[in-house]
Amino acid sequence: MFSATSRASGFTSDMNSRVLILLFALSPLSAVADSDVTDGSMFLTVKPVLCIIDKKTPNCQMSFLVLWESAQNGYYCLFSDLLEAPIRCWNDEREGRTEDERTVQHSFRYWMQDKASDLQLAVVEVEVLRMDSDDRRRKRRTRHVWDLN
Repeated sequence: MFSATSRASGFTSDMNSRVLILLFALSPLSAVADSDVTDGSMFLTVKPVLCIIDKKTPNCQMSFLVLWESAQNGYYCLFSDLLEAPIRCWNDEREGRTEDERTVQHSFRYWMQDKASDLQLAVVEVEVLRMDSDDRRRKRRTRHVWDLN
């Protein structure tokens, strides 16, 4: 009888941690960055901005939707920390959209840049969250005080 209670309490704590992880993971999965362009604003949106990996899936393979909008037409390029060259550029545009297929293991950033300058107009960070833990306390079996087995 007591061992069933022990297992249930261990299951409950494990279930609570999984619920917390799920709630964190289901929080809004997009980010918007804005910053001033010469006489207007630049808005950059990336979806999703969170990827969760563990020992079974050590890489995050995703398609990122990148949307941007500016108050004025311009010559803008999209960059990331993963490449030195621009991902895509737009000529005399006020807004744009692209999808970027990536396999990543670490957090990285997207940013919009004006072709004429090296100034980052808007930046969004994509976070990679690692769930595997080497904490031995998580691997030990939790037992009830009265459990004699």
